Amino acid sequence: MITTKPWSGGTDEEYETQHFGFGAQRFKIAVRQMVQQKISTCVTDMQNYLQEALNLNDTDKVTLTHSCAKLIRLYSERAGPSLETIDQEIEKILGVPPNVLLPEDEVQKEQVSDEEYNKLKEEVSDLRKRVERGALMEALLTAEEDELISIEKACEAAKKDLEVLDVLHKSTANTDTVKEVVRETQGLCASVPFMRDSIEADVFGNTSRLSMGFKKDVFDN
Repeated sequence: MITTKPWSGGTDEEYETQHFGFGAQRFKIAVRQMVQQKISTCVTDMQNYLQEALNLNDTDKVTLTHSCAKLIRLYSERAGPSLETIDQEIEKILGVPPNVLLPEDEVQKEQVSDEEYNKLKEEVSDLRKRVERGALMEALLTAEEDELISIEKACEAAKKDLEVLDVLHKSTANTDTVKEVVRETQGLCASVPFMRDSIEADVFGNTSRLSMGFKKDVFDN
C-alpha cells in the first residue's frame, strides 16, 4: 500500500486553505488515495478478466488472487518515489510565501498601541454593561407586564361578581313591592281595631332588621 502521512494541519496549512480553499497536505493525501485506488481497480479488473477468459480451477484462482495482491503492493511501492516528486511540486504550487498577506490579514500590519488597546477594552466593558442593563430592564418590564395582566384578570373577575350581585339585588329587593305590602297591612289593621295589636305583634314583631327598616321608612313618609 502507498505510504501516506496523516494530516497534521499547522499555520501554513491554514493559510493555504484560506487562500486556495484547501491546503497542500490535504491535496497530497488526495493524490495518493487516487493513485492507490487506480492501481487496485486496474489489477482487480485484470484478475476478473483472466478468471473468466482462462476458465481457471479453484487452485489457479487462489494463485491468481495472491499474485494480483503482490502486484498491487509492488506497484504501490514503486509509485513512492514518483509521489514524493509530486508532493514537492504541490508544495511549490500551493505554498504561500511568508511575506505574502491575505486581504483579510492586511489589518494586522497596523500595530495597536497600549493606549488604544486600553481604550478599546474600556469600550467593550461599557458595551457589556449596557447589554446587562438592557437585559435587567427587560426582565423588570416583563415582570411588570405579568403583574398588570394579573390585576386585569382580577378586575374582570370582580366585574363579573358585581354583575351577578346586581342581578340578585334586582330580583329579590324590590322596594316598591315591600312598601305596597306594608301599606295594605296598615290599612287592614286600621279597619279592624281590635285585631291591630295582635296583628302587629304577629306580623311585625318577628320581622328582620331589613323589613323593620322598610316599615320605618314607609311610616315616616
